[in-house]
Amino acid sequence: MSEDNPIASEKWQTQKSSLTRDRIVIAALECIVEFGYESTTMAKIAKKAKVSQGSMQYHFPAKLDAIKAAINYLLAKRLTDHQRDLEEIPVGVDSMAHAIEVYWHHLNEGHYVAYQDLVIAARTHPELATVLEPAYQRFVKAWRRDALNLIPEWNGKKEKFELICDIGQYQMEGLAFGRLNGQLSDKQTRVVLDFTKDLLSKMTAEL
Repeated sequence: MSEDNPIASEKWQTQKSSLTRDRIVIAALECIVEFGYESTTMAKIAKKAKVSQGSMQYHFPAKLDAIKAAINYLLAKRLTDHQRDLEEIPVGVDSMAHAIEVYWHHLNEGHYVAYQDLVIAARTHPELATVLEPAYQRFVKAWRRDALNLIPEWNGKKEKFELICDIGQYQMEGLAFGRLNGQLSDKQTRVVLDFTKDLLSKMTAEL
């Protein structure tokens, strides 16, 4: 191929390299979900991605490099999925109630389990914290921008808007964490979610 069409060959090699990199990034996330951050190694990521150790190290010289790419991929996917689902408001459903159900759904997917493990690991791994914190701040900024577009009553009321977002976000993330090892039952979870919906809907109505 290279002799007949060097441009096409170069394009294919670039595409192949990109696909390999994506496989490694996704494999890194799968390893975090399956083994946890501490037990995730370069060898395990390479095995799950079905690439050689040499290929793995070509794209990501160290574990943290792969994890950084995985974090960016993870948060970008969460944001894309969240944006898509926010737009699909069922007829007759309150916007706030819909936003809460959408976020709760995303907090119960495998990708969020990986994120939780990274947050916990970052407490004792400063190098991970320096990667995770700015990525998370970018995610929160974009997530709240989407929420603001969904509920126009919040425009021009930044302080109250941030308070409502904080209550909703950290209430639900706390619930998700509490359910990791079965500390909270389905019934308890639903009671808290419904209370959160009512509270935030009332706060929004008072704007």
